[in-house]
Amino acid sequence: MINVLIVDDEPFIRQGLKILIDWEEYGFKITGEATNGKEAISLLEDNNYDLIITDIKMPEVDGIELVEHIRNYKSKDLKIIILSGYYEFEYAKQAIRYNVVDYILKPIQKEELIRVLLEFKEAYNKEIKNAKDKKYTEQIALERHLNALCSGIYGQSDISYVEDKLPYCTNLRYMSIEISLNDEKFERLSKDERRKALKEFCETLKCYIAPYEKYAFLDVDKRNEIYGIGFIYTRNFSAQKKMSEKEYIVDLQEYMKSNQKYKFNVYIGQKVNRIDQISESFKSAVIAKSFQNYKNDKAIAFYDETSAVKSNTYGIKKEYMDELIHYTEENEVDKIDECVEKIYLNFQVHNINPKIININIDYLLCRFIYLAKELDPDVDQEEVLHYISQCAFEESAVRGSAKHFKAFVKDFANYLAQLRQTNSHGVLKEVEREIEMHYMQNLSLKSLSEKYYINSAYLGQIFKKNHGISFKDYLNNYRIEKAGELLIRTNDKVCNIAQIVGYNNLDYFINKFVRLKGKTPLQYRKQFLKKTKEDC
Repeated sequence: MINVLIVDDEPFIRQGLKILIDWEEYGFKITGEATNGKEAISLLEDNNYDLIITDIKMPEVDGIELVEHIRNYKSKDLKIIILSGYYEFEYAKQAIRYNVVDYILKPIQKEELIRVLLEFKEAYNKEIKNAKDKKYTEQIALERHLNALCSGIYGQSDISYVEDKLPYCTNLRYMSIEISLNDEKFERLSKDERRKALKEFCETLKCYIAPYEKYAFLDVDKRNEIYGIGFIYTRNFSAQKKMSEKEYIVDLQEYMKSNQKYKFNVYIGQKVNRIDQISESFKSAVIAKSFQNYKNDKAIAFYDETSAVKSNTYGIKKEYMDELIHYTEENEVDKIDECVEKIYLNFQVHNINPKIININIDYLLCRFIYLAKELDPDVDQEEVLHYISQCAFEESAVRGSAKHFKAFVKDFANYLAQLRQTNSHGVLKEVEREIEMHYMQNLSLKSLSEKYYINSAYLGQIFKKNHGISFKDYLNNYRIEKAGELLIRTNDKVCNIAQIVGYNNLDYFINKFVRLKGKTPLQYRKQFLKKTKEDC
Protein backbone atom coordinates (compact mmCIF):
# COMPACT_ATOMS: atom_id res chain seq x y z
CA MET A 1 0.00 0.00 0.00
CA ILE A 2 1.03 3.60 -0.68
CA ASN A 3 0.89 5.53 2.63
CA VAL A 4 -0.87 8.91 2.40
CA LEU A 5 -0.86 11.95 4.71
CA ILE A 6 -3.79 14.39 4.25
CA VAL A 7 -3.21 18.00 5.35
CA ASP A 8 -6.20 20.39 5.43
CA ASP A 9 -7.61 22.75 8.07
CA GLU A 10 -11.20 21.92 7.10
CA PRO A 11 -12.43 18.72 8.87
CA PHE A 12 -15.17 18.12 6.30
CA ILE A 13 -12.57 18.25 3.48
CA ARG A 14 -10.43 15.62 5.21
CA GLN A 15 -13.46 13.44 5.96
CA GLY A 16 -14.80 13.94 2.44
CA LEU A 17 -11.51 12.84 0.93
CA LYS A 18 -11.50 9.71 3.10
CA ILE A 19 -14.98 8.58 2.03
CA LEU A 20 -14.95 9.86 -1.56
CA ILE A 21 -13.28 6.69 -2.87
CA ASP A 22 -12.22 3.28 -1.62
CA TRP A 23 -8.54 4.13 -1.21
CA GLU A 24 -7.36 0.58 -0.59
CA GLU A 25 -9.03 -0.62 -3.78
CA TYR A 26 -6.61 1.63 -5.68
CA GLY A 27 -3.58 0.62 -3.60
CA PHE A 28 -3.53 3.58 -1.16
CA LYS A 29 -3.95 3.86 2.60
CA ILE A 30 -4.54 7.06 4.56
CA THR A 31 -2.17 6.67 7.51
CA GLY A 32 -2.09 10.26 8.80
CA GLU A 33 -4.06 13.54 9.04
CA ALA A 34 -2.97 17.07 9.94
CA THR A 35 -4.91 20.33 10.29
CA ASN A 36 -2.06 22.54 9.06
CA GLY A 37 1.56 22.51 7.87
CA LYS A 38 2.93 22.73 11.41
CA GLU A 39 1.17 19.52 12.46
CA ALA A 40 2.29 17.85 9.23
CA ILE A 41 5.95 18.75 9.91
CA SER A 42 5.62 17.22 13.38
CA LEU A 43 4.13 14.00 11.94
CA LEU A 44 6.93 13.77 9.39
CA GLU A 45 9.50 13.60 12.19
CA ASP A 46 8.24 10.20 13.38
CA ASN A 47 6.40 8.68 10.41
CA ASN A 48 7.12 7.72 6.83
CA TYR A 49 4.69 8.66 4.08
CA ASP A 50 4.84 7.97 0.34
CA LEU A 51 2.43 10.75 -0.66
CA ILE A 52 1.23 14.02 0.91
CA ILE A 53 -2.02 15.64 -0.21
CA THR A 54 -2.12 19.19 1.15
CA ASP A 55 -4.31 22.26 0.95
CA ILE A 56 -2.62 25.59 0.18
CA LYS A 57 -4.35 28.05 2.51
CA MET A 58 -4.02 26.98 6.15
CA PRO A 59 -3.30 28.77 9.45
CA GLU A 60 0.15 28.88 11.12
CA VAL A 61 2.05 27.06 8.34
CA ASP A 62 0.34 27.01 4.95
CA GLY A 63 0.77 24.54 2.09
CA ILE A 64 3.49 26.50 0.28
CA GLU A 65 5.54 26.79 3.48
CA LEU A 66 5.04 23.07 4.15
CA VAL A 67 6.32 22.19 0.66
CA GLU A 68 9.31 24.52 1.11
CA HIS A 69 10.14 22.92 4.46
CA ILE A 70 9.93 19.39 3.05
CA ARG A 71 12.17 20.22 0.12
CA ASN A 72 14.73 22.07 2.23
CA TYR A 73 14.86 19.87 5.32
CA LYS A 74 13.11 16.54 4.69
CA SER A 75 13.33 15.20 1.16
CA LYS A 76 13.78 16.39 -2.40
CA ASP A 77 11.80 13.37 -3.61
CA LEU A 78 8.82 12.98 -1.26
CA LYS A 79 5.71 13.08 -3.47
CA ILE A 80 3.22 15.92 -2.92
CA ILE A 81 -0.18 16.72 -4.45
CA ILE A 82 -1.67 20.20 -3.95
CA LEU A 83 -5.37 20.95 -3.29
CA SER A 84 -6.24 24.30 -4.89
CA GLY A 85 -9.32 26.48 -5.36
CA TYR A 86 -9.87 28.22 -8.69
CA TYR A 87 -8.73 31.54 -7.25
CA GLU A 88 -5.62 30.06 -5.69
CA PHE A 89 -3.95 28.97 -8.91
CA GLU A 90 -1.12 31.48 -8.51
CA TYR A 91 -0.28 29.77 -5.22
CA ALA A 92 -0.43 26.40 -6.96
CA LYS A 93 2.08 27.60 -9.54
CA GLN A 94 4.49 28.48 -6.73
CA ALA A 95 4.15 24.96 -5.34
CA ILE A 96 4.73 23.41 -8.76
CA ARG A 97 8.18 25.04 -8.75
CA TYR A 98 8.96 22.77 -5.82
CA ASN A 99 8.34 19.68 -7.93
CA VAL A 100 4.90 18.68 -6.69
CA VAL A 101 3.35 15.73 -8.51
CA ASP A 102 0.05 17.34 -9.45
CA TYR A 103 -2.71 19.58 -8.17
CA ILE A 104 -6.44 18.96 -7.75
CA LEU A 105 -8.99 21.78 -8.01
CA LYS A 106 -11.68 22.21 -5.40
CA PRO A 107 -14.43 21.15 -5.12
CA ILE A 108 -12.82 17.74 -5.47
CA GLN A 109 -14.43 15.45 -8.03
CA LYS A 110 -14.24 11.68 -7.58
CA GLU A 111 -13.14 11.03 -11.20
CA GLU A 112 -10.44 13.69 -11.02
CA LEU A 113 -9.07 12.30 -7.74
CA ILE A 114 -8.97 8.77 -9.14
CA ARG A 115 -7.22 9.99 -12.32
CA VAL A 116 -4.52 11.82 -10.37
CA LEU A 117 -3.99 8.92 -7.97
CA LEU A 118 -3.73 6.31 -10.74
CA GLU A 119 -1.26 8.44 -12.70
CA PHE A 120 0.75 8.91 -9.52
CA LYS A 121 0.62 5.18 -8.72
CA GLU A 122 1.91 4.21 -12.18
CA ALA A 123 4.83 6.65 -11.96
CA TYR A 124 5.49 5.70 -8.31
CA ASN A 125 5.60 1.95 -9.04
CA LYS A 126 7.88 2.53 -12.01
CA GLU A 127 10.20 4.62 -9.87
CA ILE A 128 10.25 1.95 -7.13
CA LYS A 129 11.04 -0.75 -9.70
CA ASN A 130 13.85 1.32 -11.23
CA ALA A 131 15.28 1.94 -7.77
CA LYS A 132 15.17 -1.79 -6.96
CA ASP A 133 16.79 -2.68 -10.28
CA LYS A 134 19.51 -0.11 -9.71
CA LYS A 135 20.10 -1.34 -6.16
CA TYR A 136 20.28 -4.96 -7.36
CA THR A 137 22.73 -4.07 -10.14
CA GLU A 138 24.91 -2.09 -7.75
CA GLN A 139 24.85 -4.97 -5.22
CA ILE A 140 25.92 -7.48 -7.89
CA ALA A 141 28.79 -5.20 -8.91
CA LEU A 142 29.82 -4.69 -5.28
CA GLU A 143 29.75 -8.44 -4.60
CA ARG A 144 31.98 -9.02 -7.63
CA HIS A 145 34.59 -6.59 -6.30
CA LEU A 146 34.29 -8.00 -2.76
CA ASN A 147 34.75 -11.53 -4.07
CA ALA A 148 37.90 -10.40 -5.86
CA LEU A 149 39.27 -8.87 -2.66
CA CYS A 150 38.41 -11.95 -0.59
CA SER A 151 40.01 -14.29 -3.10
CA GLY A 152 43.21 -12.21 -3.08
CA ILE A 153 43.06 -11.70 -6.86
CA TYR A 154 42.22 -8.03 -7.24
CA GLY A 155 43.36 -4.71 -8.65
CA GLN A 156 43.26 -1.10 -7.56
CA SER A 157 39.87 -0.68 -9.26
CA ASP A 158 38.39 -3.30 -6.87
CA ILE A 159 39.77 -1.46 -3.83
CA SER A 160 38.57 1.93 -5.06
CA TYR A 161 35.09 0.64 -5.88
CA VAL A 162 34.59 -1.00 -2.49
CA GLU A 163 35.99 1.97 -0.57
CA ASP A 164 33.58 4.23 -2.46
CA LYS A 165 30.54 2.03 -1.67
CA LEU A 166 31.25 1.00 1.93
CA PRO A 167 31.43 3.71 4.60
CA TYR A 168 33.78 1.72 6.89
CA CYS A 169 36.82 -0.06 5.44
CA THR A 170 39.13 -0.41 8.45
CA ASN A 171 39.33 -2.73 11.51
CA LEU A 172 37.69 -5.62 9.67
CA ARG A 173 37.04 -9.34 10.01
CA TYR A 174 35.67 -11.75 7.44
CA MET A 175 32.91 -13.98 8.83
CA SER A 176 31.42 -16.99 7.07
CA ILE A 177 27.90 -17.72 8.37
CA GLU A 178 26.83 -21.11 6.98
CA ILE A 179 23.68 -23.17 7.24
CA SER A 180 24.69 -26.46 8.84
CA LEU A 181 24.58 -29.51 6.58
CA ASN A 182 23.80 -31.50 9.74
CA ASP A 183 20.39 -29.84 9.90
CA GLU A 184 17.92 -32.55 8.90
CA LYS A 185 15.25 -30.05 7.82
CA PHE A 186 17.70 -28.40 5.45
CA GLU A 187 19.03 -31.74 4.17
CA ARG A 188 15.54 -32.71 3.02
CA LEU A 189 15.23 -29.65 0.77
CA SER A 190 15.80 -29.77 -2.99
CA LYS A 191 18.57 -27.62 -4.50
CA ASP A 192 16.08 -24.94 -5.54
CA GLU A 193 14.54 -24.94 -2.07
CA ARG A 194 18.02 -24.66 -0.53
CA ARG A 195 18.85 -21.65 -2.70
CA LYS A 196 15.58 -20.00 -1.68
CA ALA A 197 16.29 -20.77 1.99
CA LEU A 198 19.76 -19.23 1.62
CA LYS A 199 18.30 -16.00 0.23
CA GLU A 200 15.92 -15.81 3.19
CA PHE A 201 18.84 -16.57 5.51
CA CYS A 202 20.80 -13.71 3.95
CA GLU A 203 17.85 -11.31 4.29
CA THR A 204 17.63 -12.16 8.00
CA LEU A 205 21.29 -11.22 8.46
CA LYS A 206 20.78 -8.00 6.49
CA CYS A 207 17.90 -7.03 8.79
CA TYR A 208 20.24 -7.33 11.78
CA ILE A 209 23.05 -5.27 10.26
CA ALA A 210 20.78 -2.61 8.67
CA PRO A 211 21.50 -0.02 7.37
CA TYR A 212 24.79 -1.71 6.40
CA GLU A 213 23.29 -4.50 4.27
CA LYS A 214 26.05 -4.13 1.67
CA TYR A 215 28.52 -5.79 4.03
CA ALA A 216 26.72 -9.14 3.60
CA PHE A 217 27.00 -11.20 0.42
CA LEU A 218 26.96 -14.81 -0.79
CA ASP A 219 29.97 -16.83 0.35
CA VAL A 220 32.89 -16.62 -2.10
CA ASP A 221 34.15 -20.19 -1.45
CA LYS A 222 33.22 -21.88 -4.75
CA ARG A 223 35.20 -25.06 -4.11
CA ASN A 224 32.31 -26.68 -2.27
CA GLU A 225 28.55 -26.58 -2.32
CA ILE A 226 28.27 -24.17 0.61
CA TYR A 227 25.05 -22.58 1.75
CA GLY A 228 26.43 -19.58 3.56
CA ILE A 229 26.94 -15.85 3.62
CA GLY A 230 30.08 -13.80 3.65
CA PHE A 231 29.89 -10.93 6.14
CA ILE A 232 32.58 -8.28 6.51
CA TYR A 233 32.39 -7.12 10.11
CA THR A 234 33.87 -3.79 11.16
CA ARG A 235 34.43 -2.62 14.73
CA ASN A 236 32.13 0.31 14.01
CA PHE A 237 29.14 -2.06 14.06
CA SER A 238 29.68 -3.23 17.64
CA ALA A 239 30.70 0.28 18.76
CA GLN A 240 27.42 1.71 17.50
CA LYS A 241 25.52 -0.86 19.57
CA LYS A 242 27.82 -0.15 22.55
CA MET A 243 28.95 -3.78 22.63
CA SER A 244 32.26 -5.56 22.62
CA GLU A 245 33.13 -7.57 19.54
CA LYS A 246 32.19 -10.91 21.15
CA GLU A 247 28.96 -9.49 22.57
CA TYR A 248 28.02 -8.29 19.08
CA ILE A 249 28.71 -11.70 17.52
CA VAL A 250 26.73 -13.54 20.22
CA ASP A 251 23.87 -11.05 19.82
CA LEU A 252 23.93 -11.58 16.04
CA GLN A 253 23.87 -15.35 16.58
CA GLU A 254 20.86 -15.11 18.92
CA TYR A 255 19.02 -12.87 16.46
CA MET A 256 19.62 -15.34 13.62
CA LYS A 257 18.46 -18.24 15.79
CA SER A 258 15.24 -16.42 16.65
CA ASN A 259 14.40 -15.27 13.13
CA GLN A 260 15.21 -18.24 10.88
CA LYS A 261 14.66 -22.00 11.17
CA TYR A 262 17.97 -23.70 10.31
CA LYS A 263 21.02 -24.53 12.37
CA PHE A 264 24.09 -22.57 11.35
CA ASN A 265 27.76 -22.05 12.19
CA VAL A 266 29.86 -18.89 12.28
CA TYR A 267 33.54 -19.00 11.27
CA ILE A 268 35.44 -15.82 12.10
CA GLY A 269 38.72 -14.81 10.49
CA GLN A 270 41.56 -12.77 11.94
CA LYS A 271 41.34 -8.99 12.28
CA VAL A 272 42.88 -6.93 9.47
CA ASN A 273 43.39 -3.18 9.28
CA ARG A 274 42.31 -2.42 5.70
CA ILE A 275 39.89 -3.73 3.07
CA ASP A 276 42.75 -4.71 0.74
CA GLN A 277 43.87 -7.19 3.45
CA ILE A 278 40.48 -8.91 3.74
CA SER A 279 41.74 -12.01 1.84
CA GLU A 280 43.94 -12.80 4.87
CA SER A 281 40.90 -12.72 7.09
CA PHE A 282 38.96 -14.84 4.58
CA LYS A 283 41.71 -17.49 4.51
CA SER A 284 41.87 -17.61 8.29
CA ALA A 285 38.07 -18.08 8.49
CA VAL A 286 38.48 -21.13 6.22
CA ILE A 287 41.19 -22.44 8.58
CA ALA A 288 38.87 -21.91 11.56
CA LYS A 289 36.25 -23.95 9.75
CA SER A 290 38.73 -26.72 8.92
CA PHE A 291 39.62 -27.12 12.60
CA GLN A 292 35.98 -26.94 13.63
CA ASN A 293 34.87 -29.68 11.20
CA TYR A 294 36.79 -32.30 13.15
CA LYS A 295 35.86 -31.10 16.64
CA ASN A 296 32.68 -31.15 18.69
CA ASP A 297 29.86 -29.18 17.11
CA LYS A 298 30.36 -25.59 18.25
CA ALA A 299 28.32 -22.83 16.65
CA ILE A 300 31.03 -20.11 16.65
CA ALA A 301 34.69 -20.70 15.73
CA PHE A 302 37.26 -17.89 16.04
CA TYR A 303 40.50 -18.18 14.11
CA ASP A 304 42.19 -16.31 16.98
CA GLU A 305 41.31 -19.13 19.35
CA THR A 306 42.22 -21.81 16.81
CA SER A 307 45.64 -20.32 16.09
CA ALA A 308 46.40 -20.20 19.81
CA VAL A 309 46.00 -23.99 20.10
CA LYS A 310 49.05 -25.99 19.16
CA SER A 311 48.10 -28.65 16.62
CA ASN A 312 49.75 -32.01 16.20
CA THR A 313 51.40 -32.77 12.87
CA TYR A 314 51.23 -36.54 12.96
CA GLY A 315 48.45 -38.51 11.39
CA ILE A 316 45.96 -40.93 12.86
CA LYS A 317 46.94 -44.48 13.67
CA LYS A 318 47.38 -46.46 10.46
CA GLU A 319 45.43 -49.41 11.87
CA TYR A 320 42.34 -47.19 12.15
CA MET A 321 42.49 -46.46 8.43
CA ASP A 322 43.22 -50.09 7.55
CA GLU A 323 40.24 -51.21 9.62
CA LEU A 324 37.98 -48.73 7.84
CA ILE A 325 39.21 -49.87 4.43
CA HIS A 326 38.61 -53.52 5.41
CA TYR A 327 35.05 -52.92 6.63
CA THR A 328 34.30 -50.80 3.55
CA GLU A 329 35.41 -53.66 1.33
CA GLU A 330 33.23 -56.08 3.33
CA ASN A 331 30.31 -53.59 3.37
CA GLU A 332 29.89 -53.94 7.15
CA VAL A 333 27.80 -50.88 7.95
CA ASP A 334 27.92 -51.05 11.77
CA LYS A 335 31.69 -51.52 11.79
CA ILE A 336 32.07 -48.55 9.43
CA ASP A 337 30.18 -46.37 11.93
CA GLU A 338 32.44 -47.55 14.77
CA CYS A 339 35.62 -46.90 12.76
CA VAL A 340 34.61 -43.40 11.74
CA GLU A 341 33.72 -42.52 15.34
CA LYS A 342 37.14 -43.80 16.43
CA ILE A 343 38.93 -41.77 13.73
CA TYR A 344 37.08 -38.54 14.56
CA LEU A 345 37.70 -39.00 18.26
CA ASN A 346 41.40 -39.26 17.39
CA PHE A 347 41.15 -35.99 15.45
CA GLN A 348 39.64 -34.23 18.46
CA VAL A 349 41.77 -35.67 21.27
CA HIS A 350 45.09 -35.04 19.53
CA ASN A 351 44.05 -31.76 17.85
CA ILE A 352 45.51 -32.90 14.55
CA ASN A 353 46.33 -30.22 11.99
CA PRO A 354 43.68 -30.12 9.21
CA LYS A 355 46.40 -30.39 6.52
CA ILE A 356 47.55 -33.67 8.07
CA ILE A 357 43.95 -34.86 8.28
CA ASN A 358 43.54 -34.14 4.57
CA ILE A 359 46.64 -36.24 3.80
CA ASN A 360 45.04 -39.14 5.66
CA ILE A 361 41.75 -38.64 3.80
CA ASP A 362 43.59 -38.56 0.46
CA TYR A 363 45.31 -41.84 1.40
CA LEU A 364 41.89 -43.35 2.10
CA LEU A 365 40.49 -42.18 -1.25
CA CYS A 366 43.48 -43.65 -3.11
CA ARG A 367 42.89 -46.97 -1.36
CA PHE A 368 39.23 -46.85 -2.36
CA ILE A 369 40.20 -46.34 -6.02
CA TYR A 370 42.59 -49.30 -5.74
CA LEU A 371 39.79 -51.50 -4.31
CA ALA A 372 37.51 -50.62 -7.21
CA LYS A 373 40.26 -51.45 -9.72
CA GLU A 374 40.84 -54.81 -8.01
CA LEU A 375 37.17 -55.75 -8.26
CA ASP A 376 36.82 -54.63 -11.88
CA PRO A 377 40.10 -54.20 -13.84
CA ASP A 378 38.16 -52.47 -16.60
CA VAL A 379 37.06 -49.67 -14.31
CA ASP A 380 38.69 -46.41 -15.37
CA GLN A 381 40.30 -44.44 -12.53
CA GLU A 382 38.62 -41.29 -13.84
CA GLU A 383 35.27 -43.06 -13.57
CA VAL A 384 35.91 -43.92 -9.93
CA LEU A 385 36.95 -40.35 -9.19
CA HIS A 386 33.79 -39.16 -10.93
CA TYR A 387 31.77 -41.54 -8.79
CA ILE A 388 33.42 -40.25 -5.62
CA SER A 389 32.60 -36.66 -6.62
CA GLN A 390 28.97 -37.69 -7.15
CA CYS A 391 28.79 -39.79 -4.02
CA ALA A 392 30.44 -37.10 -1.92
CA PHE A 393 28.05 -34.42 -3.19
CA GLU A 394 30.16 -31.78 -1.53
CA GLU A 395 33.68 -31.81 -0.16
CA SER A 396 32.36 -31.67 3.39
CA ALA A 397 31.06 -35.23 2.93
CA VAL A 398 34.65 -36.51 3.02
CA ARG A 399 36.32 -33.61 4.86
CA GLY A 400 33.63 -32.49 7.26
CA SER A 401 31.32 -33.89 9.92
CA ALA A 402 31.45 -37.51 11.05
CA LYS A 403 27.83 -37.92 9.95
CA HIS A 404 28.56 -37.00 6.33
CA PHE A 405 31.80 -38.96 6.30
CA LYS A 406 29.94 -42.10 7.45
CA ALA A 407 27.33 -41.60 4.72
CA PHE A 408 30.06 -41.28 2.10
CA VAL A 409 31.96 -44.41 3.20
CA LYS A 410 28.79 -46.53 3.41
CA ASP A 411 27.70 -45.34 -0.02
CA PHE A 412 31.11 -46.26 -1.42
CA ALA A 413 30.92 -49.67 0.28
CA ASN A 414 27.62 -50.22 -1.52
CA TYR A 415 29.27 -49.14 -4.77
CA LEU A 416 31.99 -51.78 -4.32
CA ALA A 417 29.29 -54.36 -3.67
CA GLN A 418 27.66 -53.38 -6.95
CA LEU A 419 30.94 -53.84 -8.77
CA ARG A 420 31.26 -57.28 -7.21
CA GLN A 421 27.71 -58.55 -7.75
CA THR A 422 25.91 -56.72 -10.55
CA ASN A 423 25.22 -58.46 -13.84
CA SER A 424 25.67 -55.28 -15.83
CA HIS A 425 24.73 -56.81 -19.18
CA GLY A 426 21.28 -57.85 -17.97
CA VAL A 427 20.59 -54.49 -16.33
CA LEU A 428 21.68 -52.60 -19.45
CA LYS A 429 19.25 -54.58 -21.57
CA GLU A 430 16.45 -53.63 -19.22
CA VAL A 431 17.46 -49.96 -19.31
CA GLU A 432 17.62 -50.00 -23.13
CA ARG A 433 14.14 -51.54 -23.19
CA GLU A 434 12.88 -48.83 -20.83
CA ILE A 435 14.18 -46.15 -23.21
CA GLU A 436 12.53 -47.81 -26.22
CA MET A 437 9.16 -48.01 -24.49
CA HIS A 438 9.16 -44.82 -22.39
CA TYR A 439 11.60 -42.42 -24.08
CA MET A 440 8.92 -39.71 -24.17
CA GLN A 441 8.60 -39.74 -20.38
CA ASN A 442 10.81 -38.13 -17.74
CA LEU A 443 13.40 -40.93 -17.52
CA SER A 444 16.47 -40.50 -15.35
CA LEU A 445 19.35 -42.60 -14.07
CA LYS A 446 18.03 -42.08 -10.55
CA SER A 447 14.55 -43.47 -11.28
CA LEU A 448 15.95 -46.43 -13.26
CA SER A 449 18.57 -47.23 -10.63
CA GLU A 450 15.83 -47.34 -7.99
CA LYS A 451 13.69 -49.57 -10.18
CA TYR A 452 16.50 -52.08 -10.81
CA TYR A 453 18.16 -51.78 -7.38
CA ILE A 454 21.51 -50.54 -8.64
CA ASN A 455 23.65 -47.57 -7.64
CA SER A 456 22.84 -44.67 -9.99
CA ALA A 457 26.49 -43.56 -10.38
CA TYR A 458 27.56 -47.14 -11.18
CA LEU A 459 24.70 -47.55 -13.66
CA GLY A 460 25.87 -44.38 -15.40
CA GLN A 461 29.41 -45.76 -15.60
CA ILE A 462 28.51 -49.13 -17.11
CA PHE A 463 26.07 -47.46 -19.51
CA LYS A 464 28.76 -45.10 -20.79
CA LYS A 465 31.29 -47.93 -21.02
CA ASN A 466 28.92 -50.00 -23.13
CA HIS A 467 27.56 -47.24 -25.40
CA GLY A 468 30.42 -44.76 -25.46
CA ILE A 469 28.15 -41.87 -24.43
CA SER A 470 26.30 -40.86 -21.27
CA PHE A 471 22.78 -42.02 -20.50
CA LYS A 472 21.48 -38.46 -20.99
CA ASP A 473 23.08 -38.15 -24.45
CA TYR A 474 21.83 -41.62 -25.43
CA LEU A 475 18.27 -40.68 -24.44
CA ASN A 476 18.48 -37.36 -26.30
CA ASN A 477 19.78 -39.08 -29.43
CA TYR A 478 16.99 -41.65 -29.30
CA ARG A 479 14.36 -38.93 -28.94
CA ILE A 480 15.77 -36.95 -31.88
CA GLU A 481 15.75 -40.07 -34.08
CA LYS A 482 12.09 -40.62 -33.23
CA ALA A 483 11.38 -36.96 -33.96
CA GLY A 484 13.04 -37.35 -37.37
CA GLU A 485 10.75 -40.29 -38.17
CA LEU A 486 7.66 -38.29 -37.20
CA LEU A 487 8.77 -35.31 -39.31
CA ILE A 488 8.95 -37.58 -42.33
CA ARG A 489 5.87 -39.70 -41.73
CA THR A 490 3.38 -37.11 -40.43
CA ASN A 491 2.26 -33.53 -41.02
CA ASP A 492 2.29 -32.68 -37.32
CA LYS A 493 3.62 -29.29 -36.31
CA VAL A 494 7.17 -29.18 -34.96
CA CYS A 495 5.94 -28.04 -31.53
CA ASN A 496 3.61 -31.08 -31.32
CA ILE A 497 6.38 -33.47 -32.33
CA ALA A 498 8.69 -31.97 -29.72
CA GLN A 499 6.13 -32.75 -27.02
CA ILE A 500 5.42 -36.24 -28.37
CA VAL A 501 9.08 -37.25 -28.06
CA GLY A 502 9.46 -35.76 -24.58
CA TYR A 503 10.54 -32.10 -24.95
CA ASN A 504 8.47 -29.42 -23.26
CA ASN A 505 10.80 -26.63 -24.37
CA LEU A 506 10.62 -26.07 -28.14
CA ASP A 507 13.84 -24.04 -28.37
CA TYR A 508 15.75 -26.74 -26.47
CA PHE A 509 14.35 -29.39 -28.85
CA ILE A 510 15.35 -27.41 -31.96
CA ASN A 511 18.87 -26.82 -30.61
CA LYS A 512 19.30 -30.54 -29.91
CA PHE A 513 17.93 -31.43 -33.35
CA VAL A 514 20.27 -29.02 -35.14
CA ARG A 515 23.25 -30.32 -33.16
CA LEU A 516 22.55 -33.95 -34.18
CA LYS A 517 21.07 -33.51 -37.67
CA GLY A 518 22.85 -30.38 -38.84
CA LYS A 519 19.60 -28.65 -39.79
CA THR A 520 16.36 -27.45 -38.22
CA PRO A 521 13.32 -29.79 -38.08
CA LEU A 522 11.57 -27.84 -40.86
CA GLN A 523 14.68 -27.95 -43.05
CA TYR A 524 14.94 -31.70 -42.40
CA ARG A 525 11.30 -32.24 -43.44
CA LYS A 526 11.61 -30.05 -46.57
CA GLN A 527 14.81 -31.80 -47.64
CA PHE A 528 13.10 -35.18 -47.36
CA LEU A 529 10.03 -34.02 -49.34
CA LYS A 530 12.25 -32.51 -52.04
CA LYS A 531 14.26 -35.74 -52.37
CA THR A 532 11.04 -37.76 -52.55
CA LYS A 533 9.76 -35.60 -55.43
CA GLU A 534 13.03 -35.92 -57.28
CA ASP A 535 13.01 -39.71 -56.91
CA CYS A 536 9.49 -39.81 -58.30
